[in-house]
Amino acid sequence: MTSTLGFAILAVLARGERTGYDIAANMRRPVGFFWTAGHSQIHTELQKLLAGGLVGYEAVHGPGPQDKKVYHLTADGTARLREWVTEPPRQRPERDELVLKTYAAWLAEAGLVRRMFAEQLAAHEARLAEYEREEAAFGGPPPFGDPMFGNYATLRCGLSYERHRAEWCRWMIDQLSDSL
Repeated sequence: MTSTLGFAILAVLARGERTGYDIAANMRRPVGFFWTAGHSQIHTELQKLLAGGLVGYEAVHGPGPQDKKVYHLTADGTARLREWVTEPPRQRPERDELVLKTYAAWLAEAGLVRRMFAEQLAAHEARLAEYEREEAAFGGPPPFGDPMFGNYATLRCGLSYERHRAEWCRWMIDQLSDSL
């Protein structure tokens, strides 16, 4: 059974061969906008994918004393990824610490909660500005068959999320300002 992280790695490799370092870099950006993983998690998952025959690798001479591994999708990996893409996503538990804190915020001093939301607003606005710059660089959506279509589509989701969170933070700040 391939994990969601495994499918994330397969999706990165579907765009071309990568070293473990390159996979980790792609997992930070752009995949990191919607799915995160540490280098050790990626390495462990790569070993599972290798054992399952979903990826392979070529050893090539690297800059150091050891060869580096350049990973690629196998035909089975491509088929499994293609099948997985259209399966309904698993139900995911909602775990949003800011919302949980909001649920209990009535216990805290309004000014401190307001400051926390002001900091959150600044963080969401910064990410929104970054996403807007990236969207402008696209110049419009790529066609569906282009691998960059996935980048653009997930970026659009990120834009909506950041706009929503910023709007909610502003609303909370307004509510808390009325309490001061």
